[in-house]
Amino acid sequence: MRETLPSRLTPDIFPIIGWDPLPASLSRPETMAHIRDCGINVFMTCRGPREAIVQQLDLAAEAGIQALVCDPRVHTSRREDWRDELRGAIMDYHAHPAVFGFDLFDEPSFTEWENRPTVPDVAETVALARELAPEKVAYVNALGFGGRGQDSFADYLERYARVIQPAFLSFDCYPISRIPPACDWASWYAADCGFEVPELGAYYRDCYWESWETALQVGRATGLPLWGFVLAVPHEHSIWFYGPVTEGTVRLEVFTALAYGAKAIQYFSMPTPATSPHYEEAILDADGCPSARYDIFRCVNRRLALLGPRMREFTVRGVYHTGECIPSGTRRFRAERYGSDSSHRPVSQIAGDPVLASFQTDATGERYLLLVNRHPARAARIQLTLDDGWQAVRFGAHTAGAVQTAGPRLMVNFEPGDGWLFHLRPAAG
Repeated sequence: MRETLPSRLTPDIFPIIGWDPLPASLSRPETMAHIRDCGINVFMTCRGPREAIVQQLDLAAEAGIQALVCDPRVHTSRREDWRDELRGAIMDYHAHPAVFGFDLFDEPSFTEWENRPTVPDVAETVALARELAPEKVAYVNALGFGGRGQDSFADYLERYARVIQPAFLSFDCYPISRIPPACDWASWYAADCGFEVPELGAYYRDCYWESWETALQVGRATGLPLWGFVLAVPHEHSIWFYGPVTEGTVRLEVFTALAYGAKAIQYFSMPTPATSPHYEEAILDADGCPSARYDIFRCVNRRLALLGPRMREFTVRGVYHTGECIPSGTRRFRAERYGSDSSHRPVSQIAGDPVLASFQTDATGERYLLLVNRHPARAARIQLTLDDGWQAVRFGAHTAGAVQTAGPRLMVNFEPGDGWLFHLRPAAG
């Protein structure tokens, strides 16, 4: 039996986070309005100085949004006086109404590398930040898919969770990559597997869904909710060429995260890194104005703002995939599962194009099904068959209420990467 960590509270909102520090030069009311109107309710402040961070917090409060403070004194390091610096920084900001939490560290590992803090170092910082400001988020993000100094990704995540004891398990794994030219790294891409998307000149990495499956299992074992990332800016990183970013790719990653039970969505990145030649425009351009992709995120976030709060208290009972080929490390949907596994009931069949099917329950035990089109560039159509005496009530794209009720068989159409939430309940009468 694995030890279960004590449950920890997370904020009452469903966080939609614009990741990466907002440059001090963009500290303007209109920039905050663009962030708010996009549907992002949490952003990351600049990295100082203190006066610039306070200015951004004041502007955020006026716009009705919140921020993760990125003061360099808060950022985990191995300075001898780090405790005093962290204490001073938290005291400077914690009472401000716009403070959502404090950014402590991104992607710690268990191995020593260029004097970077390790997971045990970060654990000390998280513990002190929680002690000083228990009502605020002590933010730390785990490494994405890979061994990361452990024998497997699961081993890394489990040890990370037990050593740091965060309030949530945040990790990033970006699924879509441009098909690279022939180069020395070709073997890495060949081993990565996945499926090609000719319409986008890219392919989806097979490890993407496997990483979510792993995180789901670790989250269950440790009692931690998941926070997921969505790619918002095409960029080159190491040997990978992430992107492109379309409405279909954004929808697919948002709905996949919800299907695996994510309680927050993080967009990497919101501001365009103006000093790096490896990034295209993000949600906001280098001047803090809406980029050409801005409306994609505003549209998706409108649906996320409806579904996120509703699904915040849901519990994932089972996640399955359909189609001729399913991603490695995931489970295929079957009409009759083995033994006592009935998490898919009352759905007896899902026929048609490949989809992801997530079965969840709310606090009262009511059953829900989230179906996601696994393809980012092609529409999908499936037939959903329920057990006799059951019906599926679909929630609308623009309303929190039910818009369609169907009997034991119904056809469902999806735009690329789209997802639909259904309430599964006994038929009336």
